[in-house]
Amino acid sequence: MLNEFSLGARLLKSDWTAGELKVLLFALVIAVTSMTSISLFIQRIDSVMLDQSGEFLGANLVIQSPNKISSETISYAHNLNLTSSHSLSFSSVIVANNNFQLSHIKAVDKNYPLLSHIKTSLNLYGNETKQNNGPTTGEVWLVPRLFSLLDIKLGDSIELGERKLTVSAVLKHDPGQAFSFMSIAPKLLMNINDVESTGIVQPGSRLTYTVGLTGDASKRKIFEKWLSTRLNNSQQLLGGTEGSEAVNSAMEKGKQYLSLASMLSVMLSGIAIAIAANRYGERHYSQAALMRCMGAQQKNIVRIFSSQLFILGVIACGIGCLLGYASQQIIAILLKDFFHTALPAASLTPLLNGFISGLITLFGFSLPSLLRLKSIPPLKVLRDDLTPLTLSLWFIYGLAVACIVGVMWWQSGELKLTVMVLLGSIACGGALFIISTLLVAISNLMLPGLAGPWKTGLQQIIRHKKQNQLQMLALGLSLMILMLIFLIRSDLMLRWQNQLPEQAPNHFIINIQQNEVVPIKSFLQDNKIKTEGVYPMVRGRIIKINGVDILESTTANTKLDQSLKRELNLSWNNSLQQNNQISTGTWWDKNSLGKPYISIEKGLAKRLKVNIGDSITFKIAEQEISASILNIRTVQWDSFQPNFFIIFPDGIINQFPSTYISSFYLSSENKQILNNIIKSFPTITVLEIDDIMNQVKSIMQQVSSTIGYVMLFVLLAGIVVLAAAMQSSMEVRIQSAVIMRTLGARKSFLQRSHLTEFALLGYLSGLLAVIGTEIISYFLYTQIFGLNFELHFKLWIYGPLITSILIVLISLFYMRGITRLSPTKVLRYA
Repeated sequence: MLNEFSLGARLLKSDWTAGELKVLLFALVIAVTSMTSISLFIQRIDSVMLDQSGEFLGANLVIQSPNKISSETISYAHNLNLTSSHSLSFSSVIVANNNFQLSHIKAVDKNYPLLSHIKTSLNLYGNETKQNNGPTTGEVWLVPRLFSLLDIKLGDSIELGERKLTVSAVLKHDPGQAFSFMSIAPKLLMNINDVESTGIVQPGSRLTYTVGLTGDASKRKIFEKWLSTRLNNSQQLLGGTEGSEAVNSAMEKGKQYLSLASMLSVMLSGIAIAIAANRYGERHYSQAALMRCMGAQQKNIVRIFSSQLFILGVIACGIGCLLGYASQQIIAILLKDFFHTALPAASLTPLLNGFISGLITLFGFSLPSLLRLKSIPPLKVLRDDLTPLTLSLWFIYGLAVACIVGVMWWQSGELKLTVMVLLGSIACGGALFIISTLLVAISNLMLPGLAGPWKTGLQQIIRHKKQNQLQMLALGLSLMILMLIFLIRSDLMLRWQNQLPEQAPNHFIINIQQNEVVPIKSFLQDNKIKTEGVYPMVRGRIIKINGVDILESTTANTKLDQSLKRELNLSWNNSLQQNNQISTGTWWDKNSLGKPYISIEKGLAKRLKVNIGDSITFKIAEQEISASILNIRTVQWDSFQPNFFIIFPDGIINQFPSTYISSFYLSSENKQILNNIIKSFPTITVLEIDDIMNQVKSIMQQVSSTIGYVMLFVLLAGIVVLAAAMQSSMEVRIQSAVIMRTLGARKSFLQRSHLTEFALLGYLSGLLAVIGTEIISYFLYTQIFGLNFELHFKLWIYGPLITSILIVLISLFYMRGITRLSPTKVLRYA
């Protein structure tokens, strides 16, 4: 074994002058650099974006429970040096001036909030002031709505149970509200030390205990893992983006864009490795046959050449990891202005994953060539026309595909995206092979009408039909991937960002009563404020799925899903909202109105493991309503428009008590209109979501800028593929050039012939690439990113032309010495 490894190392040194090993090394370095740099960067920005998103909860982690959270949990968090804050929430009636009002009471300790700030004002409609802590003992802060309902002003007292408390500030923003519509009762913020004196909290009281935690990210992960096995069904652990579907959606799409870019660069590098490895195997047929003649067994052949690739792989993966770490550091420095806080230090795990993935990629794409070497017949030494014995293509290429699928899935964590890209590439490869065959056949029909270099160049393509088809296919696939990356950076990213226009809704109005719908619409219209519509909301809880009580369900996903632990906002609508799309099923028509159907959001359907035709039972105002799923929708949560998990047709839940919700855009210069809205409609609640919108826009900018740098890796990988494809046919082209020189062809004629051949090869490859790009982009747009697909006409015009010019320029580099070869070179290839 050691002797074989030593022999492989010596052969590697002697083979280094051959071009394919350099191509292998360069392609693998690019693949590993791309994988490690993107993985490291995603890990770092994921951590910092979660920290920034935690500002909407007031902490990085939040534990909620209807019972007091155990001292064991708090002690374990403190042992990990995590800082904690405690709060208690409940509903109660507050009294002032003989007015009674049900309110959402939130009592906080001196550490609240751990992240962000509470915003208050000393005037009902005055400027906001940031507060690092909650009210002191004896004081309370009320939302503006309560001042109107209770007919009080700052400095007055309110009664909460047995205690009188002084109203010392107007509560404008509480970071712990987490952008949800769960608590529609107006909020009162108080000190947790005053709760006992109110006498409200008694055995059997309905309470929500909350513990917020913040600290080092690695320690938080340890705590999450420890707590996850100890939470019961009534408790939940919330992360930084919980409660903000818009931030969740933006972060997930951002990761998908980066993962897709990384996968495509790995595929490009894999194509280059496969081309170079195939040439490497063909060049060693005679050497392997000579070893067989000298008594080497098949396993010895495989070990010797595998050791060569292993040494090369270790060197390339090591260089790639170093370059990956350095490049992500450079990217982080260049993008530092996009982040509010410094990026955390990168861990070593992505480097190890990238190193292992690089070796898997190398051997996965080199496997077919290695296994062909072991089956070379010894007689090959005497008869050059003998080729290796045919191996099981299903086994060889199936194993190679399994390796690359494993690497892409491991690196991206996106199984659906991985499978879609791979199947799309395979389908495109098959389609492109058929199309390339037709193009060569058409070229053959055009041949009689041509003359001079054009005819000679086309003859070269037809003469080496099989080789040129494979070369055209390799070039087409690699150019297709380059075009896909271009579309991601230019069109796909732009359309994603355009989904959040400049005047996207940045305010929500909730708790609108039915008799206020028309007046509010008129008010907004009079003030030239465009609303995104007014939608009804009914509170309801899921209690059964297909007739089975959710408490008796044995499905782990169903038990853990938070939507089953709380009431949902249900709605009804006869028309599909603009930012919703039907994924499965059909929207209801006039005949469906009044029938027990529902439309369910795709993510919720997946978590509950339900599909078209399944029945869900809701408990609404102590009544049970069952309805079957008629369609499943994809929802664009980052549109900042009112969206719902469950929608009924008109006539099913209309009779239940309901409130309404709307959203609109308001510029900073017109914020004073909010005061008029609150004065005119004192019972409504206005939520400002500018911070969340800025968070989503920041994520979009970060991803867009990062993909710009990722394109450099993909471009380098594409250049390596082109170089590998050109190099694989150099020997045949040199022979043809020398023979033509021997027959009297001039240098200028050869140059024009070669340029014609490569121009045609480039144009046909570019045409194949455009076709493949349109096929894959259709599925990416519609199935992954939820965007409408349109043909890219400019790509059809400029893609083949640019490709043709690019191939011609590369050919000039590789073919610059061939036309000057002496006819005596024929003897060397005879």
